[in-house]
Amino acid sequence: MAGRRLAESFAEWEYDLLGDQLPWQNWETAAGEDALRAELTDWLLRHAPAPLRAAGAGEELLHRIRLLGLTGPDRWDDPHWPNRGY
Repeated sequence: MAGRRLAESFAEWEYDLLGDQLPWQNWETAAGEDALRAELTDWLLRHAPAPLRAAGAGEELLHRIRLLGLTGPDRWDDPHWPNRGY
């Protein structure tokens, strides 16, 4: 159940996170927002894959989370970059 909810949440957040934005409104300063986004990204990279696999998430979802750990051309040129009009 938790893995399924995590997959649903990431599906809602991925466009913002892959665009280096927080997926919700924030009252923090820009620096505070960057720190929150970095913390969320780090958590997803470290802790999300195991529960997602246990919930039966597909490899494509896991690759999109992996993309959060890449920057610049490494992210944009990755073969798993979602081709969704970015």
